[in-house]
Amino acid sequence: MNEIKFIGGELRMLAFEKLKVFLCNPGKFCLIVLGSRGTGKHFAIEKAFEEITSNENKIEGLCLQSLKFLEAKDIPEDSEDMDNMFSENVYKTIVIEDVEELNVEQQKILFKALSTTDGTFGIEKKNNLRIVFTSSKDIDSLRTDNEILIGIFWDRISQLIVEIPSFKLEGTEILKDFYSTWEKMQFENTNGYEHLAGTPKNTKMEMFLEDNAEKFGGGFRDLDKIACMYFNYRIFHYSDKKKILDEIEEKVVKSVIEDFFSKSQMQGVSGNDQSIYQFEIGLNHQDLLGRYKMQLRKWAVKEYGTVSKAEKKIGLKPGSMKNYVEGKATTKAKKENFKKLKKNK
Repeated sequence: MNEIKFIGGELRMLAFEKLKVFLCNPGKFCLIVLGSRGTGKHFAIEKAFEEITSNENKIEGLCLQSLKFLEAKDIPEDSEDMDNMFSENVYKTIVIEDVEELNVEQQKILFKALSTTDGTFGIEKKNNLRIVFTSSKDIDSLRTDNEILIGIFWDRISQLIVEIPSFKLEGTEILKDFYSTWEKMQFENTNGYEHLAGTPKNTKMEMFLEDNAEKFGGGFRDLDKIACMYFNYRIFHYSDKKKILDEIEEKVVKSVIEDFFSKSQMQGVSGNDQSIYQFEIGLNHQDLLGRYKMQLRKWAVKEYGTVSKAEKKIGLKPGSMKNYVEGKATTKAKKENFKKLKKNK
């Protein structure tokens, strides 16, 4: 069985090489791995760790004995439990996934635990270990104080940053990525259907991938899905035929394209979607405009990748969106609403 490798275009592979270096930085500085859903952050960390430890480089001081993934809900909210968690993972690398899901208490405890003068971590008990974080949120939201994370916590965990690019940044590599994904699936190991495992070479399919690269919000998960759909539609359309035929490939491609966006993808419009702005009764014009600008910034970054690209696409001057964050007017409105709720109680 072939080894499954980390795949992607030039930017993606550059991010992977950076990840390998940062994962074993001698100072054990915190690392945060960014990237939208489906870009393969978890898989990238696993493969990078595997590569850097494959040459018996499991030196205790580097804390590379093993890799452990934790969800935000698994992180303690008090000092004793945090110290115990660290003690249970001495000389390991802990990956805390979806850092944006940590509540304020968890962030405050982690902030204390990650304070170090000698490379060890903890509050009352100090231990040797390494901490990595991941997030699917855009970096501007993460580093805006109290929008998602408290400022002091962000400063402590963002000493090293790696961003795994999405297809919006590297859509030109979509065909290479699709072929690599197909190879990764190893369809040739499916008994009875080995004759259908050949890599698809269909112009219509290639145009579909290239034209829609920026719409694949699920990243490599979408390529996984498309590859699986293609292989299974081959099984459906070919029946007992043993040879790949152009006329049947056209039917396969048509089925995949029809299903992917109309049935397979999550519905894009919902009450929580950034593209929908919901007005709130009781706020004045200034507060409503401030909140609209905040949501405009979040939507634009989600669509275009970065603030600077969003400003260019929308037609704003560079730096226009830097103040599209929670300001004094909105904060004041929140306080007034809180006072009203308290008074009503």
